[in-house]
Amino acid sequence: MTRSERLIRALFIVSILAVASVAAAANNSEQVIFSGTGSGTFNGTPTPFGFWIWCEADSGNPYLGECHGAMYFYNLHIVQAVEDAGPGAIVENGEGLYSISVVDKKTQGSVVACTLTNHSDNAGPNNVIDVICGAPSGGTLSDATGVVNVTGP
Repeated sequence: MTRSERLIRALFIVSILAVASVAAAANNSEQVIFSGTGSGTFNGTPTPFGFWIWCEADSGNPYLGECHGAMYFYNLHIVQAVEDAGPGAIVENGEGLYSISVVDKKTQGSVVACTLTNHSDNAGPNNVIDVICGAPSGGTLSDATGVVNVTGP
């Protein structure tokens, strides 16, 4: 093999790798994870609560807009898997700022229906997250021990 043939082959391989990396970049996803604990009054009962929720915020795959995770309300004896509340369940309110609306899978929101919103793009562990729930019913609560992690493009 001549030197020019080797050079052409090397350029061909480099061009294939460049095309493959661009295609892979187009499939990258922005994922958002909210996790934390706090305390508040739900259904008239003071209780600790907690959450870990993952969402696909920006993506070229079929999971775009999907959220999954769990929430608990200790004194109410509620530990429930949650998922997105339908289209628009995750909304970007600015760079690194999100609102996530979730409902429990089992009863379609009659046990848990909450919206969580972070206030800064600081990953935490001291990110302030507002937790507003229609079920169990409770006022606006701010969790100052939250962690919000945004990954991807």
